[in-house]
Amino acid sequence: MATSKTIRKRFGAAMILCDLLAASASAIGPNQESELIALSDAWIDAEVHHDKAALERLLDERFLVTGVSGNTVDRTTFVDRIMNTEIKPFAVLNEVVNVHGDAALVISTTTDRTTKFTWVAVKKEGQWRVISETFSKITASK
Repeated sequence: MATSKTIRKRFGAAMILCDLLAASASAIGPNQESELIALSDAWIDAEVHHDKAALERLLDERFLVTGVSGNTVDRTTFVDRIMNTEIKPFAVLNEVVNVHGDAALVISTTTDRTTKFTWVAVKKEGQWRVISETFSKITASK
């Protein structure tokens, strides 16, 4: 059976851990969320305007994307496809923006609710870069 001294030590350690987690969560805050939403907006703009240089800046060199067909392609193939595809302007609703240190998970849905994007970004040298994305088609529920 634990003594009251042991319980106090454990409780104190737990409180310190809670304080550290709370400080870490507050450090993440809305600023990083804003940065990731700005990254999403810049990415969409680069696709719509066929801005290859911007895409290569925003997408990590190890970027992989999995489309609705289930095929996964690398950054070069993805950018080449974007350059050769007409993309009409679109907007997304950023439903989830979860930051975990220097990594973030973002889940977005097109405003017409036809496509869901799940992507991961990492912060390198102070800049967020996308490392992966998965597209999902949304079908009407029956």
